Amino acid sequence: MGPETARSTPETVGFRQQLQDPKNRRKFIHTLIFYFSFIALGICRAQHGPAFLDLAQITGSNVEEASVFYTSLAVGGLIGSVFMGVLIDKLAKHRQTLLASSCLLTAASACVIPWSRNYALTICIFGVNGLLTTAFDSGGNVDMLSTWGVEGKLFIQILHFFYAIGTILAPLIMEPFLAERKLLNGTLCDVFHDMSTSFNYSDGPIAGNYSGENLLLPKSCVPSESHIQYGYMIAASFGFLAGIMITVECLFSPPDTKGKTKNEHNCSHRVLPKWLKGLILVNVGLFYFFSCSSISLIVGYMMAYFVKDLGWSKEKTANLASVSWAGFAISRLLCVLLDRILTPRQLLCISNGLSVLSLGGLWLSIIHEAEAGIWICIVLASVGMSSIFPTGLLYLENDVMKVSGMVTSVVWVAGNFQGIVNPLLIGYLFQSVSYKWYIYLSFIEAILAFVFFLSTILIVKTLLETCGSIELQVSEEITEEAFIKRSEGTKNSKPV
Repeated sequence: MGPETARSTPETVGFRQQLQDPKNRRKFIHTLIFYFSFIALGICRAQHGPAFLDLAQITGSNVEEASVFYTSLAVGGLIGSVFMGVLIDKLAKHRQTLLASSCLLTAASACVIPWSRNYALTICIFGVNGLLTTAFDSGGNVDMLSTWGVEGKLFIQILHFFYAIGTILAPLIMEPFLAERKLLNGTLCDVFHDMSTSFNYSDGPIAGNYSGENLLLPKSCVPSESHIQYGYMIAASFGFLAGIMITVECLFSPPDTKGKTKNEHNCSHRVLPKWLKGLILVNVGLFYFFSCSSISLIVGYMMAYFVKDLGWSKEKTANLASVSWAGFAISRLLCVLLDRILTPRQLLCISNGLSVLSLGGLWLSIIHEAEAGIWICIVLASVGMSSIFPTGLLYLENDVMKVSGMVTSVVWVAGNFQGIVNPLLIGYLFQSVSYKWYIYLSFIEAILAFVFFLSTILIVKTLLETCGSIELQVSEEITEEAFIKRSEGTKNSKPV
């Protein structure tokens, strides 16, 4: 068996034979590095939810004011998605350098967040962190699709599974460092915090303004000091290690002069009219806007809702978060297997339907105070939401259009724009109306996400077949080989 066998497709040869090819071996090593880096990314992103109330305590802000942290995170993410979407297309030769830099800077920005006691400065740091994490996230997904091309369906699902592993670890890492809530005559002290404008708990008991009178919090009611900076440092260490690994790979791997892989060239995509492409991207953007809204609301405000409204302890809520993220991860692992049975469109239908049904069940469980139902429905909601993001990208890549830097920019801009609107809205509703809007709003947004997904399917089925044309992108290497063979054949042919 010669080198031709080693370069055969994965469908015709075994895994060990593929590794005999140096190019395939480098691709597998590259993929493993990014799997670890997405574990780090999951930790760095998911740690903000469990730490939400502690961050409010450190900065002396209430729930509505602390929600601006999420808004700033989303504004930075919106800028970062556009930034990386442009650069990864313009500087394709330097893709690894861009990703290594964004990974290292993500870890650095995450490390400094809990050390800031200034409210305005913390908002700014969250913005920088959002820019860097989203830049690395969007760039990593584009890189994985480019590395494996038409074979990337399996690898992109596994990539997001490892991201989910990181989100499971985040609450477990953060839980030992959270500040404890204290009681005053058997009553939770949060009532004092809700009545007042804000308290700087870190400096001990201070007077707040309530109905024109000074209210002094007794020492027995002041929460214990938060130590979440150590949790953030542990998360940042994962990010630094991932960034170093990408940097080492970038230094020792041969330069990619074309900035694209062979798989990226040897694939076919539909060429769409601009009006149709714009219509599809608008629907896709709205689908991702509402699906990401529902996910970020359930995850980001879990600590605030269950502690403030249902009276759960922080430890119990952190455990619920870990269980929900475990369901998230298991579902993504299951999607790796289901990809061989179901199409991306079918998987998205099932996921969106499960999300809507489980959030409806969560609503009923909260109304009837069924704690078992709450745990079950939170886990089922996580299972339903888990596959939406990566499977949506695969649906676009396989059935609609090439997922380029511009397309990923639309997806990540939509996903981050909701983070600008949602925290401001939910912060106002929590503070001025009711904490029950945690479930109302997430349920409404899940329904709207399903509606826009069905709308996208309808557009693709009715317009794509008639208005789109197939374009086969052929590798430059194959073209050169064909030209050489044709030239040699011309030279060797004898004149008649």
